[in-house]
Amino acid sequence: MKQLNMMSGLIKATAGAITSAAMMGAAVIGVAGIAAAPTSAVAGSAEGYPDKPIRLIVGFPPGGGADFVARQVAQRLGEALNASVVVDNKAGANGIIAAAEVARAPADGYTLLLGVTASQSISPALSPKLPYDPQRDFTPITEVGYTPLVLVVNPKLPVKTLDEFLRYAKASKTPIPYGSAGIGNITHMAAELFVQSSGVSNFQHVPYKGSSQVMTDLIGGRVDAYFDTLPSSLPLIQSGQVRALAVTSAVRSGTAKDIPTVQEAGVPGFQTTTWFGVLAPPHLSAELTNRLYDALRKGLNTPDARQAMVSRGVEPVLDSPAQFTAELRTDLQRWREVARKANIKLD
Repeated sequence: MKQLNMMSGLIKATAGAITSAAMMGAAVIGVAGIAAAPTSAVAGSAEGYPDKPIRLIVGFPPGGGADFVARQVAQRLGEALNASVVVDNKAGANGIIAAAEVARAPADGYTLLLGVTASQSISPALSPKLPYDPQRDFTPITEVGYTPLVLVVNPKLPVKTLDEFLRYAKASKTPIPYGSAGIGNITHMAAELFVQSSGVSNFQHVPYKGSSQVMTDLIGGRVDAYFDTLPSSLPLIQSGQVRALAVTSAVRSGTAKDIPTVQEAGVPGFQTTTWFGVLAPPHLSAELTNRLYDALRKGLNTPDARQAMVSRGVEPVLDSPAQFTAELRTDLQRWREVARKANIKLD
């Protein structure tokens, strides 16, 4: 409950944090030496767009997975538009600070969000008190890509497949402890979805304050299982320090083709990933939406751009604005249902 109250405090502090964090950590990608200009108060047309730098806000610090994707997007979008694209790191509150700033920005195409599962789906599913509505307050452009999670277990556990793991859990006289990187984190929510989808409930959640702590205890045998992001776990899987049972995506990952999906391994209908997408403020014109989508497809659909993403465990998508909008709606509903059944909420 302490962790939930801390998260709630972060959400309530968002408005002040947005102002104080303005333009911190910005990095220019594209045309060098051009500073970000103020955004226009009036939405314009695609004619002559862009005629000043575009700001791509990401809600996480430099060096992480979301930041890597943001910089790939900024570089490729800048090249496709022959413009400067600025990556602006507004870290905090699991991406909520960044999302809130974009939600209230002018709909002129000069402020974009690198949205993620946490800010657009999971946090809205857990709290009714966010400073934005994930569906009303954004214009979806495209899902850039996703990273699967992978169910890993301690290699000393007497299981080698997902089916064996479920049978082991059913037969156990005590609940099987599984770790997460925190209450409401994707690693927690994926596990809850797995419990609900598999019909096996003999598990005990052990929340930690970060992924590295979970992995240390998984290797040490203090927890038995963990839904980690695949890029993070892959070196440990390859070294034999943990055992992979299944990935959470609908299809096998291009970086780990020997690991079956959860669906293949015996839990029909199970699917979840941590995704990355580009969104604009609400009411962006269809003309500008399509202009941005076409530029993103042009820039990110090249062999070298796709390889750069895959090399970091991100599976490219680049679906249409309409498809992305529908997927966002489905994703939000999925996590709301998981949260309701598991009674997970942020006060």
